[in-house]
Amino acid sequence: MTSLGAGLRRTTPDRLAATEFAREYRKPGARRITRTAALNAAKRAAAAMGLKGSKIALIDKLFAYTKVRDWTDENVVPIVWPSNRALAHALGVGVSTMKHHLNGLVEAGLVAYNDGPTYQRRGRRDEDGRIVEAAGIDLSPIAVRFAELTEMADMADFGAREWTRYSNRRTVLRKEIQALILSAREEGFDGPWDHAQARLDVIREARAGDLDELASWVAQLESIQEDLEAAYNKGLNDRNMHTAVSKFRPLLTTAEKPYSEISNQARPRANARDSNSQAASGSMAFETKPGEAERFEQDRKRPQAALGDDLQFISLPLVRNACPNVATYAPNAFESWSALRETGRELCGAAGINPQVWQEAISVLGPDMAIAALAVTIQKRDDGRVAKPGAYLRTLVQRGREGELHISRSLFGMAQAGYAAEGGLSPTAVEELVSFPARGSIHFSRWREVVREHAPKPTPDPDLVAERFRSWAKSRQIDLTSPNIERTFAGFCRKWTMN
Repeated sequence: MTSLGAGLRRTTPDRLAATEFAREYRKPGARRITRTAALNAAKRAAAAMGLKGSKIALIDKLFAYTKVRDWTDENVVPIVWPSNRALAHALGVGVSTMKHHLNGLVEAGLVAYNDGPTYQRRGRRDEDGRIVEAAGIDLSPIAVRFAELTEMADMADFGAREWTRYSNRRTVLRKEIQALILSAREEGFDGPWDHAQARLDVIREARAGDLDELASWVAQLESIQEDLEAAYNKGLNDRNMHTAVSKFRPLLTTAEKPYSEISNQARPRANARDSNSQAASGSMAFETKPGEAERFEQDRKRPQAALGDDLQFISLPLVRNACPNVATYAPNAFESWSALRETGRELCGAAGINPQVWQEAISVLGPDMAIAALAVTIQKRDDGRVAKPGAYLRTLVQRGREGELHISRSLFGMAQAGYAAEGGLSPTAVEELVSFPARGSIHFSRWREVVREHAPKPTPDPDLVAERFRSWAKSRQIDLTSPNIERTFAGFCRKWTMN
């Protein structure tokens, strides 16, 4: 092991590289950059290299000794010559500590030593402030490496943004998966919940070493979430397989055949098929007590029958008048029933309701009753009567599952309360607002828009359609004041013919 001779500066590969950058700056045609650009590039690159705050602060102190023209004038090299004591005083540290930070900048290739005969720093400027001679700390490597340092800083910034994005995504996924597992366990669904919980615990305790590893954890969480959502939806479908048909049942209009009539006509054929299947099974058939199967079937159909009956009293104007705040979140919600149904996820997002609760509402209540229940929830939340909209909607779903949900009553009560607050309309006035006019023209009313939307083209005369509809409704004893009259009229328009 050899000792360094007196009066000599230690040489390392990194210091030699910094010196080479400084020599390249003195070649003809070397790139010149502004003082501000050099300072920004140096500080950003230092942070990207992992240099500490004291070294970055030293860069600021060194640049404080330069002038703008030091970076732009030809044949001038940006060299500064403050003493070690002056720099240490400016940083508020000891001289030895300052030397350590300065050597760190040299090793990083940001500055180089431009030594004089005695290693003393000295320099002189002319009357115009131009450097005439200087020996000290050379900042020109920053200009030579400007493109490299800028790209290094940009890559570091991109990596930091990606790290933040993946970290946030990982946190969100962990919370959503945990909530899904807890919800599934509360509902008693079959699925890989214990295995998923174990995997989630492992990922929660893991510490990613780099961005690629963090991205792999996020990909695993997304895969777990996808599998669990499929298992959760399967549990919902299995539990509600007898009521899931309501999800696809179209809006029933009085102009069409009543649901109860269709059910009564279809029941004999269904019973015949059930009897044949039981006879064919032979010994596989189980003996049941007299009347037990009928009671079970009645218990199963009762909630859905109650929902179907309640749906007949709900119209689009009634929902609009009872829940006007829905339009603030979805301005086009009340253009039609289909438009209102399509706003379900948007409204859930605005109210902070878990999409799983909304999916469960559709499965149990059907799309029409579900959107009506959601509208009631949104309105009551905005009125300050519901603090937790997700829990309130889940309660409505449970009532629908038990056959105790009556959304139409809530809508009528809210509509009456709303009009009473605005101008004191009576319940009779509210009822008239959603009723089809018993006489007169509909040219200047909303009923003309129903004709334009649902009647075949070319659009017939609205008053002619209205007169035919009144006669048709009278022959079938349909009440024009029924809350369901708009859908009945829409169905009549869709089947319109001139004959």
